[in-house]
Amino acid sequence: MPSSNGLASAAAVLGVLVAMLVDGRRAPAIAAVAVALGLAPGLGAIGGGEGLLVLAGAAAAAVAGSAMAALLGRRSSGARRLNPSIPVFAPANRLFGSRSARLVAAALGIPVASWVSSNVSVGAVAAVSGLLFPAAYAWTCGAFRLLLSRSIVDLAAGMSMVALGAATAWQVRAGADAVNGAAVLAGLAPAAAMVAGWLEGRSARGTLPRPTSP
Repeated sequence: MPSSNGLASAAAVLGVLVAMLVDGRRAPAIAAVAVALGLAPGLGAIGGGEGLLVLAGAAAAAVAGSAMAALLGRRSSGARRLNPSIPVFAPANRLFGSRSARLVAAALGIPVASWVSSNVSVGAVAAVSGLLFPAAYAWTCGAFRLLLSRSIVDLAAGMSMVALGAATAWQVRAGADAVNGAAVLAGLAPAAAMVAGWLEGRSARGTLPRPTSP
């Protein structure tokens, strides 16, 4: 594997690991930023200048959209709604399951993504070994995070990873002409972050202060 592809793969692994381990109400936005930064070197290596703008725009929209949606949720009328940070099928002291499970999933994602990058045709650039690894790794680990999720916030984080991985793979396969399709796929990341942010804001608005003892 050329050294540039090796560096791109290392950056993807680092960014995806951050996205896999992040928790909390800002997890979808942080995951989008981490994955976008991790995928940028690989996309830049094939001359995907417009594709880099797609990743940067999706990450920025995820951060800004999540904060704005949370603010709108706090200002909306109505009683407290669903809290997206509360686990559905897990006790509170085991939020989203253990991080170690996600770390194991991230490790398993390496051979899966390596197999995909070596055996799946990516059009005109199929002969370039390892070119698809960053996108395949982000998508695979995002799918694993979706499977391990226990809350809406965690689902949104996994969706951000899957969306940005798919958008990058789309551009690797089809080249510069695939920017529009990649933008649509990448747009799912900020959309997921905004949904989670809005629900978080709605839930925070309806939280009542604890009574103080006289």
